[in-house]
Amino acid sequence: MRDSTQKKRIKIIEVATELFIERGYKDTSLDQIVAICGGSKQTLYRYFSNKEGLFVEVLAHNTKSSLESVFQLTEKHNEPLQVTLEHFAIKYLKGICTSTILGLFRIIAADFNKHDSVPLQFWQTGPLRIHQYLIEFLKTSEACQSLHIEDADLACAQLLSLIKLDYQNLALLGLELPGDEQLRQHIKKAVSTFLSLYQK
Repeated sequence: MRDSTQKKRIKIIEVATELFIERGYKDTSLDQIVAICGGSKQTLYRYFSNKEGLFVEVLAHNTKSSLESVFQLTEKHNEPLQVTLEHFAIKYLKGICTSTILGLFRIIAADFNKHDSVPLQFWQTGPLRIHQYLIEFLKTSEACQSLHIEDADLACAQLLSLIKLDYQNLALLGLELPGDEQLRQHIKKAVSTFLSLYQK
C-alpha cells in the first residue's frame, strides 16, 4: 500500500474514532466522516467496505496503539521478577483504562451485544493477545526459575484479576484512576500476592 493511501486510511480511522466515541456508533454516519476527511464515500467503501468494516478497523488500530506498550515483558533483563511484573501491570491497567479503549468498549456493549464478529474482533486484538502474551511469559525460564506454575492460563487470569480489581469498572462509569503513587502501591500488593501463590 502506498504511503499516501496508508496516511488517508489512518486519517479516516482517527476521525472515525473521535466521532464514534463522541456521538456513538448509531449516530455517526459515513457522510459526517467524509465531511471532515474530504474525499468521497466511495473511497471509504473501497478502504473499509461499509460502516461496520470501518468500525472493525477502528478497533484494531486503537487496541494496538493503546496496548502495544504492554508487550514488553522480556525487553528488560536482569530485573527481579516482581519488578518486571510490576512494569507490565501498570502499563496493562493504564492501557485498558484509556478513554479511547473505554469508549470503544461502551460502544460494543451498547450496539453490538447481539453481534458475534465485532465483539470477537475486539477480544482477539486486545484482551486475548494480552492473555496469550502473559501466558507465554509465565512459561519462560525467567519466570520458571522463581515460580512453580502448573496451569499458566489460570495463573494469568489470577494475575490480571488482581491487577484490575474494580478499577476498569469504575473507569467505565466515568471515574478517574487514582494517582500514580496509589496505583503503584496497589500494583506492588497485587504482584506480591500473585507471587506468594506460586513462589517456589
